[in-house]
Amino acid sequence: MKPPGFEQQTRHTPANLMKKLSTTLLPSFALTLCGLLLLSSTSQAENKKSLISDTESRFIQNAAIGSHAETEFAELGVKKAEQANVKAFAETLITDHKALSKDLKELAAAQSVLLSQEITPEETATLHKLERATGAEFDKEFLAAFADSGRSQISNYAKASKDQNDTELKVIVDKTIPVLKAHQATAIALAAK
Repeated sequence: MKPPGFEQQTRHTPANLMKKLSTTLLPSFALTLCGLLLLSSTSQAENKKSLISDTESRFIQNAAIGSHAETEFAELGVKKAEQANVKAFAETLITDHKALSKDLKELAAAQSVLLSQEITPEETATLHKLERATGAEFDKEFLAAFADSGRSQISNYAKASKDQNDTELKVIVDKTIPVLKAHQATAIALAAK
């Protein structure tokens, strides 16, 4: 006779081990998996909350389009400008706007903002006007384009500087404003000569 509380020992056969694993470990594994999925969805929700606002997203898109357009204008300036100082200004514009475009692309990628390479109809009209102009007329139109676009860009960036909550975007905006002011001042000074 067996003493009370004595249970017959089971043999550790593969079938017995599988049965024991399925009754003890499988529920634990399922609970762990559910917990991980819950944490993952919570983390994704928090990431979505940290994304930038629609206003900031639109600003990045518009700033990238504007910078791309100004790079195209400047590339024409390098090819077509008659005066050496206008060509040098165009080269500076290319360098500055390519750096800005790079910053905006990196921020857009980090914040899941889609960027377009198409310029606005207004910028397309300016580009066509510059393509048709030659010699001194090109220089005049080129400088006028940068003086005019400088006004609106500086205004847009200054407003954005006040309205931005995203730290990285604010850094880019605040770094760009003095560059845009310098471009506008140079365009006005060269046009006055």
